[in-house]
Amino acid sequence: MSVHRFVLACVKRYVARHGHRLVQADGKLSDLFVSLGEARNLAGPRDTPPARTAERAGWPSLEEAEAEVGREAAALQARDPSSRLERLLLLFGLDELDVQVLAAAAAPFESVDLGRLYTFALADFTIRRPTVGFIAELVAATPADAPRVAQRLRDEAPLVRHRLVRVDAQAGWGMDPPRLGAVVSVPSRVLDFLAGVDTPLPAHLTAAASFEPPTWPPREELLVAPETGKAIAAALWRAVEAPDGRPRLVLVGGRGIGRRTIVGTLLAHQFGMPLLTVELARLPDEPAAFAERLAELAREAVLARAALLVRADDWFEGTERTSRFGPALARLLREHRGVVVITSERAAGPLHALADGLFEIALPTLRPEEQRRAWTRALAYVGPEPLEDRLVDRFNLTPGLIHRAVREARATVAQGDDGALTANAVIHAVRRQADHALSEIAEPFTTSLTWDDVVLPNEVSDAIIDILNHARYRAQVFDDWGFRRKMAYGRGLSCLFSGPPGTGKTMVASVLAQALERELYRVDLSRVTSKWVGETEKNLARVFDEAERAQVILLFDEADSLFSSRTDVKSANDRFANNEINYLLQRMEAYDGMTILTTNLDAAMDEAFRRRIKFRIAFQMPDANQRTLLWQSMIPSAAPLAADVAFAELGRRFELAGGGIKNAVLRAAFYAAEDRSPISFEHLTRAARAEAEEMGRLVGDSGA
Repeated sequence: MSVHRFVLACVKRYVARHGHRLVQADGKLSDLFVSLGEARNLAGPRDTPPARTAERAGWPSLEEAEAEVGREAAALQARDPSSRLERLLLLFGLDELDVQVLAAAAAPFESVDLGRLYTFALADFTIRRPTVGFIAELVAATPADAPRVAQRLRDEAPLVRHRLVRVDAQAGWGMDPPRLGAVVSVPSRVLDFLAGVDTPLPAHLTAAASFEPPTWPPREELLVAPETGKAIAAALWRAVEAPDGRPRLVLVGGRGIGRRTIVGTLLAHQFGMPLLTVELARLPDEPAAFAERLAELAREAVLARAALLVRADDWFEGTERTSRFGPALARLLREHRGVVVITSERAAGPLHALADGLFEIALPTLRPEEQRRAWTRALAYVGPEPLEDRLVDRFNLTPGLIHRAVREARATVAQGDDGALTANAVIHAVRRQADHALSEIAEPFTTSLTWDDVVLPNEVSDAIIDILNHARYRAQVFDDWGFRRKMAYGRGLSCLFSGPPGTGKTMVASVLAQALERELYRVDLSRVTSKWVGETEKNLARVFDEAERAQVILLFDEADSLFSSRTDVKSANDRFANNEINYLLQRMEAYDGMTILTTNLDAAMDEAFRRRIKFRIAFQMPDANQRTLLWQSMIPSAAPLAADVAFAELGRRFELAGGGIKNAVLRAAFYAAEDRSPISFEHLTRAARAEAEEMGRLVGDSGA
């Protein structure tokens, strides 16, 4: 093997040049047996000149060794263009000296014989790996060239930067170990590549990365707008053709929108290029280890001639993470010799600050007809009624979420008797996904009440009907009639329910969701707000993103604590609080879904919020007639009711809101159960008086 012959010639020259270093205390050279017949019974006086020491011990002369190195170096330089060493040179932009250093570093790990010969030449049997100083002297044409060779093993040199060799300080050198004493090794993955063995991704890298399957859908099946697809294909073409892999493409879009599928399909069908996907969130949470793993993965992509797809998603949220890990990512973008595509859920502002020349393309949410195609393809359903029509009307999902929901639904129905896939099974699967995504900051909120249980003034009822019509016909108005193009933002259906406690704000929100066949999620504000800068905005972004995907209704109950008026900036806390409100304003306007805010203190709400909310409904305390209806509606038909109950009298005497009346009716039911009698007027009066007093109201015999 020409590489090993070159290294062996270098060892001969090294011993001929530095044989005096092998002299032991007894004045003899080491008598260690080494293979290849190169050193046996070596002996010579300590004061013999270095060149003569090796020559008298049976080694070739320095002149002969140098001539042999010259011949083998020429043979190495004239190697087969199809060889793995030549491929490394081209793939990583190495030069001939880099190749010689790599060959010398790899030799003791490729050949047991050369490894033993290195140990002999080092004259230190405690060192298992060659040092930087040894490699430099081994490869250098003259002793004066050794420092220049050693430079090829510095951190910024291509061999080390691309993780083709590894340089580690020896233990015991203290805080500032000498560079020449550092030991050199070659990763197993590189040794396998040189040996012509194509091994899978190293095990320690599989937790954060994987090579994608070689099969991708046909290009015509991609769910992407034609102009967007052309822009992505053109950017990839330029990156593949460029020696430095530029431009660096950044794809922005929601999770599951198909960013990876689009890139993988275009690269596979256009260039036959595989894809190595890296999850930044799964890399080590320590800057040095993060940088090491990222560099190793970049090497794997180059060795496999694969494009590198880095999934950032919401990884750049917050300046702390960007400052800690940004330099390593910036170095990758600057130095990687291949195609790099970064995917992010939102515009990657921090990325542009890290690196120049990024080409950002946004993938918009799929239009209803595109979602219908995705549902049709995922369902592959044959039946009397297309399932996709009902699903498209109800959800606004990405292709990835659609396929995941269908897979989960199929797995669920497979456990049943007939195993038939239904729209309800898919709807439940989507809801489970939403529950999982929102569980940390919101919870589903349901009610058993219906519109028959709701008692509202006419003006409030009319406003609720307007909200229902807006929700039911928004697709027709925005998409079929073209209003979406006219309104770039502010398409969301935002509602503010204000009024005293117990007036039915939360109940109406839940009944609205029931009427629209949507899930209602009540946001836990205690888990959204954070004292850490940027964390509140991050939590809110997650709430809005997940809600928009599953088309659930968001309920911010008692929202005045979060949506309160902005203040004059008198401290850093005021500035950060105002930033949170400004962010909320932006998300409310951009949100393409339904949001309901309830508050007891309408005056505390930020004025900018009120201007941007489409429907503002004031829930007033009910009058006597409405209270009468509420008392009647709260009694279940199965409950025993005495004949003496005068609902009109209860409505007149007790000025309670709907929530108070509900509590009073329930309290009266327990009174009646204790007395083993029907619910009587006396039970209801007693319960109403107790409820009013708990609310801080004085009740006399004549009324409330």
